Amino acid sequence: MTSNRIFPISPVFTKTLLSTVIALTTAPALAQQTDTLEEVVVTAQFQRNLDNALDTKRNASTIVDGISADDIGTLPALDMGEALQAVAGVQLNREGERRESSINLRGMPSGFVKTTANGQTFASPSRSNKAFGAPNPFGAFDPAVFNGTNVIKTQTAAMQEGGIAGTVDLILPRALDKKDGRLDLSVAGRSEQLADALDAEMVLSGSKHLITDKLAVTATLATSEQTFRRDTIKVNRYDNIPANGNFVGANGEDFATWKANNNLPDNAIVKMPGELRQGSEINEGTRTSFSGGIEFQANDNLKLGMNVLYTERDMDENGQQEIDLRTRSSGTKITPNSAPRDTGTVDSDGNPIFTVTDILFDDVDYRYTSRTWDTLEQSQAVLLDAEWANDDWTVDGLVSFTSAENNWNELFYTPYYRAGSSGISGRLYTGEGNIGNYLFELQNVDNLDLNGEWRVLDTLSSAGEVTQVDNTNIRALITGTYETLETEANAFEFNAKRELELPGVSALSFGYRFSSESQDSDRLRSSPTGVDLNGLLTNDMRGNPAYVSEGNFFGGEANGFAGAGAGWYAIDVDRLNALVAATIGEVAPDPVTGEQPVRVPSTDLIARGGQQNAGLVYDVELDTHALYLMTDLDFSIAGLPVTGNLGVRYVNSEQTASSPYYAFGATDINNPEQRRVENDYDFLLPSMNLAMDLREDLVLRVAYGESISRPNVRAATPATMISTRPGEVIVQLPGADVEPFSARSYDISLEWYNREGSAITFAAFQKDIENFFTSVASCDPDLLSAYNLDLGGLSVTGGNCVTNGADAYDAIDAGYIAAGDQISISKIQNVDEQIQVQGYEVSIQQNLSFLPYPWNGFGGIVNYSSTSQDSPLEARIPGISDDTYNVIGYYEDGPFGIRLAYNYRSEYELESVGTFNGEGNKNVKAAGRLDLSAYYNVTDNFSLSLKGYNLTEALYEEYQDTEFQPRATHFDGRIFVLQAKYNFF
Repeated sequence: MTSNRIFPISPVFTKTLLSTVIALTTAPALAQQTDTLEEVVVTAQFQRNLDNALDTKRNASTIVDGISADDIGTLPALDMGEALQAVAGVQLNREGERRESSINLRGMPSGFVKTTANGQTFASPSRSNKAFGAPNPFGAFDPAVFNGTNVIKTQTAAMQEGGIAGTVDLILPRALDKKDGRLDLSVAGRSEQLADALDAEMVLSGSKHLITDKLAVTATLATSEQTFRRDTIKVNRYDNIPANGNFVGANGEDFATWKANNNLPDNAIVKMPGELRQGSEINEGTRTSFSGGIEFQANDNLKLGMNVLYTERDMDENGQQEIDLRTRSSGTKITPNSAPRDTGTVDSDGNPIFTVTDILFDDVDYRYTSRTWDTLEQSQAVLLDAEWANDDWTVDGLVSFTSAENNWNELFYTPYYRAGSSGISGRLYTGEGNIGNYLFELQNVDNLDLNGEWRVLDTLSSAGEVTQVDNTNIRALITGTYETLETEANAFEFNAKRELELPGVSALSFGYRFSSESQDSDRLRSSPTGVDLNGLLTNDMRGNPAYVSEGNFFGGEANGFAGAGAGWYAIDVDRLNALVAATIGEVAPDPVTGEQPVRVPSTDLIARGGQQNAGLVYDVELDTHALYLMTDLDFSIAGLPVTGNLGVRYVNSEQTASSPYYAFGATDINNPEQRRVENDYDFLLPSMNLAMDLREDLVLRVAYGESISRPNVRAATPATMISTRPGEVIVQLPGADVEPFSARSYDISLEWYNREGSAITFAAFQKDIENFFTSVASCDPDLLSAYNLDLGGLSVTGGNCVTNGADAYDAIDAGYIAAGDQISISKIQNVDEQIQVQGYEVSIQQNLSFLPYPWNGFGGIVNYSSTSQDSPLEARIPGISDDTYNVIGYYEDGPFGIRLAYNYRSEYELESVGTFNGEGNKNVKAAGRLDLSAYYNVTDNFSLSLKGYNLTEALYEEYQDTEFQPRATHFDGRIFVLQAKYNFF
């Protein structure tokens, strides 16, 4: 199990390419050896790679699936996450923007998946605020730098805690295990058809034994240009159609008459598409990954090693342009253009809900947004390890230094005309789930005239909005977010193993690990404070959107969109902002709060005032001590051999988190007090893994384990957030003291190795997960005093929590709280609900090499996984498909091979986070994707390969309640990669 300890790292280590990379040790979980079938030398590439992964599975002491070293390079995979989706039980998440490529495992979210390299934790460059933990963004890692990967689905006491769903162990090469004198170079061109881009890729890999069998080095460098695009049509929300005078029937009737004419019940709720976002985004940058190692066999007993891992995805040329239409805005006149359809759902009062999918609108809220962002994901580590062994003892130790960084800087400009007097009209038809029927038309869009005189606030703004002087309905939103997140996770570990010859016990292992983790988060919001837009934000600054002028929006699948010249305008944000920022002079402190202005890095705009309560400004440190004791078992039952392990891990963690404290003017806003939230906990985590050889080719495995996953601090921050509005004080207490999620896992697996390189496997599992957390309302003064807050005497009056006004702030700034004011207190707390996740997996891997030519070149894998959840509705884990399957088939003949892979996952529910993704939860439609890889060995040293992604141009589609209420449709297009590889030695 891992604990983390922070050691000082020099500036050189944290910033340079090779000197700041991380290192990791060989995972002990896969060390057990069992009898194997007769060895057969396999030269066919696909078959050999699948055989190697199968050997790892068979020889493991846990339930494992994986990808072999060579197969990572031959898989059709743009990143490490795409490579992992071929593994049974893994679901790749495509809803994340910018190819995040996080994964779910066995019906559990990505934050429940522990990611290690050679068995060691390393800092992840994630800035996710998901409640179920921060998913590792596998899109930041080039798979070529890894020597394979193992998805470990059960736990041993020697493994680091944190993976309730399982552990993805990325394998870094051990130098002495690599072939001496090997040097490989591959170059490739990747064609992103939708982005109309051709990107270069390069992988250089080599190894050398400097002293035969004594001293060796190995390294792999992978670098590539990254250009990808996504076109999107979103209905961000469905709102009630206006029932007042803004409803205009096709024949002039009012709303009540229209309902009666359409035979709707009197209590029917009628909704319409209330907000449309039609847009396109493109991402450009580079990705560089490196792994390397040196290993020295000092003598027969002592081995020393070092591994490094570094990855950086620097996407510094990104942009998104969209139309944002808000038919829900007050003042917009709506005419239904289709009959209402019954959604089959009801509201909280039991009223039936209908929807109109085709509407005409007039005087609409019309806007167009152009945004840019830079994002940097970087992770690095170095690991130093030593192992001493003789016939009886194996003792090893390791020190790891890891760090990660995520920088995000977004800026957007949105001119808009408020509803009610815009004169802008048109039609919107959602297509009812068929993007080919989607229709969006606009008239009079030039009414949004940018040439008027602009008025901008001279003091710190609480919002990013500016207006024109002569027409306050013409406005612009100028804002953005700047975030930095720096993480360190450093550790020391000691392990010892004693071989024994006791009845039923073959070895005893024990170890200690200390780890120290830290996270430093900062956040600012840009504003238009102090700028002069006159002569800058004009009609001359707008133009056609960059990605529509090519005529290939949505690949031609959505021809009804409003394009260039039809209402879709774009602004050159970088050029405009450089001019705008230069107009900022001296900005005075806020006259009410005294807040001093601060410049936002990169955008050079003034940060928005009053943003201190965002909750994402904090520091956290976590120190963990872990001890384990484990026995290796070797006995027989009824003459059948049984091997495995039985152990227990003790984990003790202490967390200290701090954030600035602001209280509605009662504290110094420029020099805030840092308030700390402390938490400590310990767990005793038993585990057991047993494998019984029912026959030489039939293995039965059973496992039990208890595990934890720590909460994401970005979802449960240490911030105390207090704000006021007339008659009410809103208090959000810190959540950083919640307990980790905990789980009990039960597993069984039956593996039939029916032929060399072939297997049929069935596995079933159940996980009982507890310690979920949620926001809970309270009116307990003791809870406030625990966080050093005094808002007066509290009581419940008329169902509301109210104060008597005798609070601690009266003497500082009288009048903020008065007797009778409502106090709304919420606190993130662990709750009693338990979720039970259960499922099964079936995997069939077969090669047909025993058949006569040409049929002996065929082979493939079919795997299927099914999961379900038993839980209270409010505690259900979102984002999980019940069913996933892969169908992979290949054919190889001499120097040639071709493989097709189809991946499918059933529909799943998805939470909405932030206004960009819309309001309310939605479902993601079931979908599959077909990928291809092929190779031809021109000579023994030279080969060509072709990879194709998303050959069927599958759409990613979301809907709300019913499929005729679409929420989002994404189009990514096809991708092809042509690669040449040469082996110099």
